[in-house]
Order: sequence, then C-alpha cells, then structure tokens
Amino acid sequence: MWFIFDNLNALIVGGMLFLMMLTVQQRLAEINLEQTVNYMVKRQAGDLATWLEDDLLRLGRGVDWSSETPFENPVDSAGVTVRFVFFHDSTDAAGNALRVYVRYRLQAAGHRVIRNDSVSVYRLQREECIGSSCPTGPWQASGESPGLLSYFKIDLLDRDARPIADPKNNAALVQNTRVRFTMAAPFEVARAQVLRQVYYGSTLLIDRYAGRSGGS
Repeated sequence: MWFIFDNLNALIVGGMLFLMMLTVQQRLAEINLEQTVNYMVKRQAGDLATWLEDDLLRLGRGVDWSSETPFENPVDSAGVTVRFVFFHDSTDAAGNALRVYVRYRLQAAGHRVIRNDSVSVYRLQREECIGSSCPTGPWQASGESPGLLSYFKIDLLDRDARPIADPKNNAALVQNTRVRFTMAAPFEVARAQVLRQVYYGSTLLIDRYAGRSGGS
C-alpha cells in the first residue's frame, strides 16, 4: 500500500514539475516573440525614416528657387498624404547637369487590428524620374515601405513651422519640410509589452542655396 502511495506522490510531483517547466517554456517563447516584434517594427520604421530624411533634405538642392518651384503640392486624402513629387539638381559621373525627380505614392495595403480596432494600412512607393523628359516619365520604382503605415503626412511649413495651404504658389514662404508617419507592428500580439505602433516625426530645414554656385 505504501508503495502505491509513494508512486502516486511521485506522479503528482512529477506532473507539477512538468507543468511548471511547460509554463516557463511558454513564457520564454512569449518573451522571444515580444522582442522579435519590437525589433522588427523599430527597424522597419528606422529604415523608412532614414530614406525619407535623405530624400527630403535634398529637396530643391541646386535649384534656382527664384525661377522655379522644386515641388508640387502634397496631395492629401482621408487625412493622409497620398502623393508628393519634388526634385533636385545634381551631376552625373561626367559632370553633366542632371535633374532628379522623386515621387511618393501611398497605396492601400488592407487593414490591421490594433487594440480591437480595424485600421487601414498603406504601403509607400518611391519612384524616380531622371532626365529631360521628366516629370512626364518614365518613372522607375526605387523602393517601398512595408504595407504597415497607418498614417503618413508631409507638410511644407513657413518660418514659424505652420503648414502652408498652397505651398507651390507660395514657395517664398516655404522654410521646412515636415514628415510624420505611424507604422503598425507586423502582426498582432495580445501582450501589453509589445509595441503596437511606432510614431515618427521630423521637421527638416530646406537649404535653398545648397549645391548652387556661390551658395553656402
């Protein structure tokens, strides 16, 4: 009889240890998942922020602002910027003048569930047009963001950082470019420790004289 009770106790203790180990393993798996999701969304947002800043800091570089405006008005729809075209002047390897147009197009990429709410998400397409035929074309795809943007907005600002309603026809007032976006996590995780969205915003000073002869 004692032998039976000893075996029964051993089974109970063994079962409890197994459940404890299973719980620990599950928690470790959840921690790894949290770290992976956080890393992915931060890296993707960081990569997007880097190339946006690189592009927008070149807006109007080498261009004579007194004779032409190096951008079109941002096109907004449903609270987000869906199209923005701008250009800068450069030189090729042979030293010849070169005009480079950049076009951003925001495309619908479905919906994501964030905190039980269905949110529209978008993919930002980057295209370039180089040469005398631009901006008519041809446009070449030159990068895109993940289809995880829940918000994307570009504004052209005056010296007091106020958005200008019609910047193309008021180019003399434009001093800064502001870009903001929100990127959702690549997939939904229930735990509160996981980032659901990353927010980014930056205001970039436009240097009207960069790249021009005699400019700073």
